[in-house]
Amino acid sequence: MVPPPPGPQPYGYGGVPAYVLPDAQGAMPAMVLGIISLVVLPLGCCCGVGSLASVVLGILAIVFGVTSRNRINASGGTVGGSGKAMAGIVCGGIAVGLAAILFILALAIGLGSGAFLNAINNAIQTPSP
Repeated sequence: MVPPPPGPQPYGYGGVPAYVLPDAQGAMPAMVLGIISLVVLPLGCCCGVGSLASVVLGILAIVFGVTSRNRINASGGTVGGSGKAMAGIVCGGIAVGLAAILFILALAIGLGSGAFLNAINNAIQTPSP
């Protein structure tokens, strides 16, 4: 005995959406820069440059995210990408905040240990008689 053929799929399932809103200009770069700023952040522990790069990329992600969110709100529903812009703002903000905390912590440890002051004293050349 052969089973009956499957029935048709219900309406609205299995198809491609009819229309997808285009992303606002700057939404995708905001998200990408925010994620990269979080990925680069651990390099700040190894070599201080990562902290600076993370701050710069995080600030750029915040700026791109805010401007694209403003464009989305002003478009009246004709432009999408709000989630990507918000992801860029959040990731960039977290990266900038963590980089600032790590910088302050490194500065406190460096000044507290006396190694920083010894390095400054050794860098200043004293005149020899």
